[in-house]
Amino acid sequence: MNILYIATTYPTPTSPRQGMFNRNLVDALRQRHDVRVIAPVPWVQRLRPLGSGSVHHQSPHDFHPTYVYPPKLMRSRYDDFYWQSILPALKQIEASFTPDLVMGYWLHPDGRAAERAALHFKSPCVVFSGGSDLRLLPRNSARRHAIRKVLADADRLVVVSRDLAARAINLGMPADKIDVVYRGVDQHCFHPRPRRDARAACGLPDDGIALMWSGRLEPVKNPTLLFRAAQRWRQRWGDRLKIMIAGDGSMRKDLIKLRSQLNLDSCVRFEGNLSQQELAVRYNAADVMVLTSHSEGVPNVLLESIACDVPFVATDVGGVSEIATPGIDRLVPDNDLDRLVDAVVRQAEQPVESPSQFPRAFVPDGLPQMAARFEAVFRRTLAVWNSKLGKAG
Repeated sequence: MNILYIATTYPTPTSPRQGMFNRNLVDALRQRHDVRVIAPVPWVQRLRPLGSGSVHHQSPHDFHPTYVYPPKLMRSRYDDFYWQSILPALKQIEASFTPDLVMGYWLHPDGRAAERAALHFKSPCVVFSGGSDLRLLPRNSARRHAIRKVLADADRLVVVSRDLAARAINLGMPADKIDVVYRGVDQHCFHPRPRRDARAACGLPDDGIALMWSGRLEPVKNPTLLFRAAQRWRQRWGDRLKIMIAGDGSMRKDLIKLRSQLNLDSCVRFEGNLSQQELAVRYNAADVMVLTSHSEGVPNVLLESIACDVPFVATDVGGVSEIATPGIDRLVPDNDLDRLVDAVVRQAEQPVESPSQFPRAFVPDGLPQMAARFEAVFRRTLAVWNSKLGKAG
C-alpha cells in the first residue's frame, strides 16, 4: 500500500539522530510498502550549524520542509503553521504519489496536519501517540481541546502502552478505535555482547560499576536526580563508579557545571548523541540502565536495554511497569532520591546470577514484527474505510 507518514520526530539534516524509532518503523514498512515521509525541520534548527559528526542518510522519498511558527506563542494553533509549512512538500509528493493511508506521529500539531492531508487525499488517517502528547500536553486547556479534536477526527489511534490507551479513552477516544503496539528494536544492533569486550570498547575497567543513562537532557527526563544520586553512589563506590550519559539537550551546560560542583568529573561522562551501534555497545558495558523521567510512554532506551539483556532501574511512570520484569528490573517512585539510590545499589551489588530463573515477562519485538503489527492496523483501518465508501456509494 501507499503510506504517507508525517512526523517532526524523525532524522533530519539538522538532527540526524533524533526519532530513530520512527526511522526504524519507516524502513521496516518500506520492505513491503511505498512510504513517503514529510519530516519538517523547525526554523530555529535551520539557524544552527550542522555538527561536524552529523551524517544524514536521506531517502529520496523523505521531505524536510521548514516548519515556521512563532516560538512559545499560539501553541494551540501550531497545526495551522505546520500545515502551511508542509503544503509545498505535499504538492510535490502529490505529483507522483497518492497515499492509501496517512499516518501522523505526535497528536498535535503533527496529527492534525496528517488529518488535513488525509482529507486532501480522501484517505483514512491513523494517528500515533508516543507519550507526552497524551500525558503532558493535555494539562494545557487549549492543547487539550486541540488533542481531543485530533482524536475525534482520527480513524484510528496507535499508542505504545496501555497507560496511554487509558488516557486517550479519558479524552474521548472510543476504546475500539485504539491499538496498543509496543515499539520494536533493531535486533541486529541491540543484542547481548560480552561485557568485557563492551567495556574495553568504552574504555571502562572490568572491575568498575558502570551505569548507563540515555535520553534528552531536558527537565522532563529529570537528569538532575541522577547527579544527586551519583553523589551518594560515589561515596559508596569511589572511583569504581562510572556513569555514561548519552544524549543532548538544553540542560547540558548546566549539568556539566553541576558535575563539577558535586565533584563528579572523574565518574560522569557526557557521551553526546550516539549512533544506535554506539548505544548498543554502551548498554552492554553497563551493570544497570537508569531512567529518571517524570513522564514516559514506553521508553525506547529501556526496550533497547532489555534487548541487550541489561537490567534497569526506572521511575514508575507511564507504561514503564508494563515492560518491567520483577526479579530483574526495579521500579521507584518519581523523583524519590532515596529509593533510586537504594535500588541501583541493590541492582549493582546483587545482580541476578541466573537470568533463566527469572524469564522476562516482556521482550520487545524485532522491527519486522513491529511493522507487521502496524500493517495489520492499517489494513483494518482501510477495510472500515472502504466499507463506509461502499455504503455511501
